[in-house]
Amino acid sequence: MKLIYPCLLKCMFGHVFLWCLHQSIFMHEYTQIYREVLLVRLIRNLTPDEIYRRICAFEDRYGLVFSDFEDEFFRKERPKPQVSDYLEWASLVDAYRGYEEGGELDYTIEEFQEFSSKKLAYLTPKRLELLNHLANTRVESINELAAKVKRNIKNVYGDLQVLKALGLLVLKRREKRNVVPETMVKEITFLVR
Repeated sequence: MKLIYPCLLKCMFGHVFLWCLHQSIFMHEYTQIYREVLLVRLIRNLTPDEIYRRICAFEDRYGLVFSDFEDEFFRKERPKPQVSDYLEWASLVDAYRGYEEGGELDYTIEEFQEFSSKKLAYLTPKRLELLNHLANTRVESINELAAKVKRNIKNVYGDLQVLKALGLLVLKRREKRNVVPETMVKEITFLVR
């Protein structure tokens, strides 16, 4: 099927649908049409390591730990343009403390990335199907995921490794040999310029 108006392709994870991509177009066909770079909007969760690195970046930028920065901020020793930095830093610290205390982490960001046709080709229909399945169904292992999507375990594992390299999911080790895939992505939007 031909793509007539490729202005906006949207994949909503956490909801049941993959608009346009899942039903009617394959990414390799899409990259044949558009060889230029696509702008991709991702709404995704950050990993604990990413949050920690962002907190460290704020500490390096201001030469202070958050509590000292907060004290100066409330004493109005900081200029007003730093309000957005304070709010982001505070939410990062709060999310990381929650992670350390309870083990759960919930910090979502919106970011834009440029995907070349080569990078875009990694988002095959089968890999998008895996992301969609992980967003809508909880699985306890890669074997269980492979059984649910009716695919070979080795192929599913390879696809999960590619999605992990793209930053779209994490593989969490539970118990001794059990690896659980979890999607980090809540929404992917492809913007054609």
